[in-house]
Amino acid sequence: MRTQEAHVKKVAVITASYSGIGSEVCKQLAQEGFDLILIGRDRARMETQSRALGILAPAISIRTVTADLSDHGQIREAARQTSEAGAKIDLLVHNAGILLDGVRLSPQNQDLHYEVNTFAPYLLTELLRPRLRAAGRSVVVAVGSSAMKMARKLELAELPSPRKFKKFKPYAQSKLAVAAAFFAMADDYAKDGIALRVADPGMNRTAMSKNPGVPRLFRMLSFLFQSPDGGARRIVDAATNPGFGARGGIYIEKGRIARTPPPVKDPAVQRELLGLLRTRR
Repeated sequence: MRTQEAHVKKVAVITASYSGIGSEVCKQLAQEGFDLILIGRDRARMETQSRALGILAPAISIRTVTADLSDHGQIREAARQTSEAGAKIDLLVHNAGILLDGVRLSPQNQDLHYEVNTFAPYLLTELLRPRLRAAGRSVVVAVGSSAMKMARKLELAELPSPRKFKKFKPYAQSKLAVAAAFFAMADDYAKDGIALRVADPGMNRTAMSKNPGVPRLFRMLSFLFQSPDGGARRIVDAATNPGFGARGGIYIEKGRIARTPPPVKDPAVQRELLGLLRTRR
C-alpha cells in the first residue's frame, strides 16, 4: 500500500519561464508531473504559458508570480508569494539571465548583469531556503554559461559597477560570480539537504543568441546552435538525474560534472564575494 507521502507531488519554481530554455524546462518538468510556480516580469505571458502547460499536463497545478528580478524589493515579494503557495519546494531553477550591449542600471543603481545573473539567484535562494529545507531533499540549479571560462579572474570590485563597459565582459563576470557564490554556499546548504548546482545549457538558438551584446562571431554561427529544448534537457538532467545523488557544489556540462575556472573554488574569492552579496541582503 502506498503511503500518503508517495502521493505528494514535487514542486518546481522556475524564473524567466515563458521563453527560450525556460519555456522548455517548464514543459519537461510538467510532463514529469511537477507542480510549477513560475516567476517572471510579464504577467500576461505567464498566464498564456500556464494555459498551454495546463493542456499539456492537466494533472499539475500552476501558479504565477510577477516580479522584476533586478529589483530587490520585488525579489522579496516574489519569495513571500512563492512561500505562501506551498509548504515545500523540491526544485528551484534560476533560468533568468540578461546580456546587454551597453550599461543599464537596476533600481539599486547597480549593473543589471550583476543584479539579474548573480544577485537575484543568491537572494531568492536565501529567501526560499526554509521551503527548500522543508522538502527534505531539494535541488537548486543556476543556469550557468561556458562564457565564465573567458574570465581569467573574478573582478569583484567591478561586478556591481563596472568602470568601463566591454561587450560580453559583464555577462561573463556575472556568470562566473554566480558559480562562485553557489560553490561557496554549497556545504552550508547541504546541511539542510539542499544541493546547489550550476549547469551549462550549451549554445542554444534563443533570443539571447542574436542579442547585439553577443560577440559578432557567435551571432553569425547561431544557426549551428541547438534548439532550446536541448539546453532545457541539460538543465532538467542536472536537477533530476539520480546519478548526481545529493551532491551540491558541482558544475555540470553535457550531463557530466566538469571543472570550473579556478576563481570559482578560491576560498579568498568566495569569502569576498559572499561579503559583497550579504551587504545588500
